[in-house]
Amino acid sequence: MTGDITDSIGNTPLIEILKDRQFNSHLYVKLESFNPGGSIKDRVALRMISQCERHEKIRPGMELVEATSGNTGVGVAWIGKHKGYKVTIVTHDKISKEKLALLKHLGANVILTSSSSPAGSRTHYIEMAKEYAAVSGRYYLNQFCSPYNSEAHYFSTAPEIYQQTQGNVDAIVCGIGSGGTVMGISRYFREHAPNVKIIAIDPAGSIYHADKYSEDRQPKPWCIEGVGSDFIPEIYDKKFVDEIYQVTDREAIDTCHELYTSDAVDIGLSSGAIVSVAKKIAEMALYKHIVCISPDSGERYISKLAAK
Repeated sequence: MTGDITDSIGNTPLIEILKDRQFNSHLYVKLESFNPGGSIKDRVALRMISQCERHEKIRPGMELVEATSGNTGVGVAWIGKHKGYKVTIVTHDKISKEKLALLKHLGANVILTSSSSPAGSRTHYIEMAKEYAAVSGRYYLNQFCSPYNSEAHYFSTAPEIYQQTQGNVDAIVCGIGSGGTVMGISRYFREHAPNVKIIAIDPAGSIYHADKYSEDRQPKPWCIEGVGSDFIPEIYDKKFVDEIYQVTDREAIDTCHELYTSDAVDIGLSSGAIVSVAKKIAEMALYKHIVCISPDSGERYISKLAAK
């Protein structure tokens, strides 16, 4: 029994998948959809809000502002409401209908911007969040710059993986959106198990792959939510990522359908991208034990999965 709903964040299950495949590797997926708010971003939202409270940057009654593609907003919305805050989420029109409806259901004020607005422009969702928050009584949490983002994974996600695998892990595959997940997990494993490879996925059109391998960093549109970026966040450092694989929207969507058909495991679009890369790595027999981070489930993308 727990004393508070936020106590149920974390300790998500790690299961083996695709056991019937002729891989020379074992694939595991950590199902972050089992968090009470339905995604890995519950960890981040709780850490940011709790630490800001601890350092007296915010107090109940204030308005929390966040720029997000959706899941961080959901986490901030429900945890913020639970703790007595007003919440405004600034997002873009790439967000799924399901996540947008959920944000509104949770009582968040939602400001919707165009996903075609270039990074740094006044109409980009991050710049709009900064401008909106520049009023007394409002506080911009800013996951893209907040050290509490990666700390959430350093202090919870990564140790859970280490414990659940009993240290028997060779590679971890995750996405890069704000950069918090990959940075927190990488820092933890560099300290506790430095031989573990940290592998990231990047949607075709995003700039992380290009940034890592010194290619053209001109962003192009992509469909997958929650991963990829048209700018490099302050908290991200490419030196903590061993490899980055590009993934197409088609590969991500097909893998979502494949995993549900084979294992009855419902995963979201970014999870599909992550598992698709893990499969490629398994086929190359590069690592024996591969852990995939699944940020959320497919129920948040039914409209997109059904349309493709």
